[in-house]
Amino acid sequence: MIRTAIVGLGWWGQNHVRATKGSSKLQFVRAVDIAPDNVAGFCDEQGLALTDSFDDVLADPEIDAVVLVTPHSQHVDQIVAVSAAGKHVLTEKPFSLHKAEGLRAIEAVRAAGVTLGIGHNYRYGAAVREIKRMIDAGELGEIHHIEANLSHQGQIGIEGWRRSAAEAPTGGIVHFGAHMIDILCWYAGPMKRVFGQTTDHIMPADCGSVLISFDSGITGYLADLMTTPSNFHLQVMGSEGWARAQGWMDTNEVTKCFGAVRVEDGGGEVETVTLPKVDVLAQLRANDENFAAACMNEETYLFTPEEMAHTAAVHEAIAKSAANGEPVEV
Repeated sequence: MIRTAIVGLGWWGQNHVRATKGSSKLQFVRAVDIAPDNVAGFCDEQGLALTDSFDDVLADPEIDAVVLVTPHSQHVDQIVAVSAAGKHVLTEKPFSLHKAEGLRAIEAVRAAGVTLGIGHNYRYGAAVREIKRMIDAGELGEIHHIEANLSHQGQIGIEGWRRSAAEAPTGGIVHFGAHMIDILCWYAGPMKRVFGQTTDHIMPADCGSVLISFDSGITGYLADLMTTPSNFHLQVMGSEGWARAQGWMDTNEVTKCFGAVRVEDGGGEVETVTLPKVDVLAQLRANDENFAAACMNEETYLFTPEEMAHTAAVHEAIAKSAANGEPVEV
């Protein structure tokens, strides 16, 4: 059992606590929040010792790991501090928006010999994992192209750090796209070059898109909008077939097509498979428990530090490209 502290008890931080209630692998026992009066009731309900001091948690010898649900601009310094205290650390996405900072965090974790986790719970979703299985099994043949879109209107009218240009220079690509960037790289490997653009409709940078070239030779396309009703679309196209998931990020359906190279043959056989449902809280629990098991050397964590650092480089390259209107090497 990993005794864990959580830093940041907003909506998503509270979800971490709720999702892992009763887990045999980790238990949240302490919480840090800059507005403790606002979350005191929740902490009493969940049995969390509450403080407004990050240093208190770092100095607590009873804490094995820390989960950071804080603005991403604070992540790297906090990861370095947690690592120096000899504690494992999981940080919410995005890991960082700058390559050098991402590498600094990785170096600190390695030097301390602790486990690093990342809050990309959607890797544990049913449809996302099934498409990954199909890719790895070679069922789609040689992968040629991937398209992804994660969009919703949840930021309209919301004030705070998530709407800051400094925190989110590419708008939804930072917030929603962070998940899709992780999945795209999980499927196709590291990105080589990006060509990003953003437009302003209701809010600054509320529509973003990216053309992608991967080291592997695969091409890709990513779009993230903050101006349209909720939408999730993920499609992988290979030489032997394609697979698609759509609806929302907890979808448990995968539509796939195989065969029929010629148009006149009708486009191939299309079928939709339904998988066991894994809702968002179940995905969150799976990630947190996988992280805790890795801390105890019982499981291999689904993410590597190199993957996390690479996403920071990708975000930096997209922001540079969107600003200068030119493709940028990652």
